[in-house]
Amino acid sequence: MPDAIVEQIKAIAPHKVSMIEIDGSIGEAGGQVLRTALSVSCVLQQPVKIINIRKGRDVPGLRPQHLTVCKLLSKITRAKVKGAEIGSKQIEFEPGEIKGGNYSFDIGTAGSCTLLMQSVLPVLLFAKQKSILKIIGGTHVRGAPSFEYFSNVFLPAAAKFGAKCSVKMERPGFYPKGGGKVVLNAEPSILKPVKFEEKEQKGFKYLIISSGIPAHVAQREEKKLKQMMWQHEVSGEIVGKASLSPGNCITLWGNFIGASSLGERGKPAEKVANEACREFLGEIEAGTAVDFHLADQLLLYAAFAKGKTEYLTSNFSNHLKTNAQVLRKMTQKNINLVNDRQVQVE
Repeated sequence: MPDAIVEQIKAIAPHKVSMIEIDGSIGEAGGQVLRTALSVSCVLQQPVKIINIRKGRDVPGLRPQHLTVCKLLSKITRAKVKGAEIGSKQIEFEPGEIKGGNYSFDIGTAGSCTLLMQSVLPVLLFAKQKSILKIIGGTHVRGAPSFEYFSNVFLPAAAKFGAKCSVKMERPGFYPKGGGKVVLNAEPSILKPVKFEEKEQKGFKYLIISSGIPAHVAQREEKKLKQMMWQHEVSGEIVGKASLSPGNCITLWGNFIGASSLGERGKPAEKVANEACREFLGEIEAGTAVDFHLADQLLLYAAFAKGKTEYLTSNFSNHLKTNAQVLRKMTQKNINLVNDRQVQVE
């Protein structure tokens, strides 16, 4: 397998230059530019310079959650890094060989474990040996996939490409203390193209995770969820887990479609359920093969697979359009976004 991994990297790597420059202000100008650029840089072992990081944002430059990605990826690849500090608007990242093995990383805040895993997983798949990554941070936080979405929607989709990986949550982590514990296992993998097709929509699942809040809150969420999903076969459960901060989250999923909503102080339980259900039902009604979040998250895997990948989604987010720009430049793959719904990568 190690020799096959080396050959796979050679096959997808464009002609190397001394350093690729990526403008962090393109598209939505968010942290996704940084995460994608660093992940690709590590896999291709191609130095990258990222300028204008998060330009135009209220607080431009590197924030703590972005710095965690730099730190962990530099640790895994023994990278030489310049400018990796809070507020920095430019960094240079020169990775070495990807080193699999056992890693532990404490984000130190309620920063998202799932966003960090999504940045690191594709890199670990190209290591020459198995890896175990233990992360402490936020598992259910605003602006990031919930742990249940990551484990039940994203990972099965990545597995379709050939990614050999699994994950478990030992403790949830909510804002503000975080403290969630997750363990990601990854093995060297050869990625292949995938054609995702719309499937008959039935047999949906849900999970309501709740920690340190009255039991009736999750019960009201479940009641509202079942009312809104009455036309569909759906099953699930309420799970109570101890955590450092109280919190609550609903996640719905089925096939390669998922949606979640985070409970917050002052936000009625019925509204939490309504948000998750409305998004989920909207994806079903649109007749999608993968939801619009997943459409973005799979682009990198499609770019690394040899051959043509296709999938239909509900709409193109700014996240996806920005991601496509970065991947086109760094991998020289042909990424076509057709009719605001069809993704084609070859």
